[in-house]
Formats: sequence, C-alpha cells, structure tokens
Amino acid sequence: MNNKHVKFVIIPFFILVVLLLIYFLVTYGKKTPQKNKSLPFSPSPTIDKLIQQQKITPFPTLIPLSFTGAAADPEIPAEELDISTQKYNLRKKTPLKQQGFSIFFDYSTDKFNVLLQEPKTITQASFSAWLIQKYPSIPLDRFIIK
Repeated sequence: MNNKHVKFVIIPFFILVVLLLIYFLVTYGKKTPQKNKSLPFSPSPTIDKLIQQQKITPFPTLIPLSFTGAAADPEIPAEELDISTQKYNLRKKTPLKQQGFSIFFDYSTDKFNVLLQEPKTITQASFSAWLIQKYPSIPLDRFIIK
C-alpha cells in the first residue's frame, strides 16, 4: 500500500475517534445529577408586615346570630309522631307478604303499593282489618291498592 493511501485512511480515523471521544465526554457530563442550588438569600416572612400595615386583630369579633325561624324545642304532635313511627316500621318490613295480599314501598311516590289476590273483595276486607289491627295510625291514602 502506498504512503498516500495510508494518510487518507488514518487521518479520518483519528478525527472520527477524537469526535466520538468529545461526544461521549459531553453527554456523560450532562447525565450527572445536579443538586438543587440554594437561594442566595432567605425569604423574609411577610405576615408581620401585613399585620402592621392592615392592623389585623388576632381574634375577630363575633356577630350574634339573627333569628333562624327554628323553634328552640320543637314539639311534634302525637298524631304525626305515631304516623311517622308506624310508617317507618312498616317500611322496614317491606316487601311484606301476607295471606291474600303483598305490600311494597315505592320511594318515588312515598306510598305503599298493595297487590291484592283474587277475589279482591275478600282480600280488600282482610287487608283493611290487618291495617286497622297492626298500623291504625297510617291513613288509607298512603296506600295504592292494585
């Protein structure tokens, strides 16, 4: 091989090696984790300046509440209390199946649905007797009879 050809091969090879070496040194230097630099000064608290400027009192003065409309001790009539208690107790037992009829509670209408079996005249009478015996305070308009 000729001396000229060797120069054309070796010189680009050395340039390529030098460039790769520079590239790896630069990329390696960037991958090292950098530490968070602390601030050259410490921030001063501003709350003291705000209190001095606005003259804020540490405890605000309480304004008395106005009348809310609610009674201090509400008294519920005994009839309404009995109706709500019996309705609650029956609602807890639903769906309830008795001989001749079934009771389900419909939350959308806030009423009880009563499904009567045939013959409806006899089961209607047995339902009315059962209602008077077990839940006398619940009015009949709270039931939808089908």
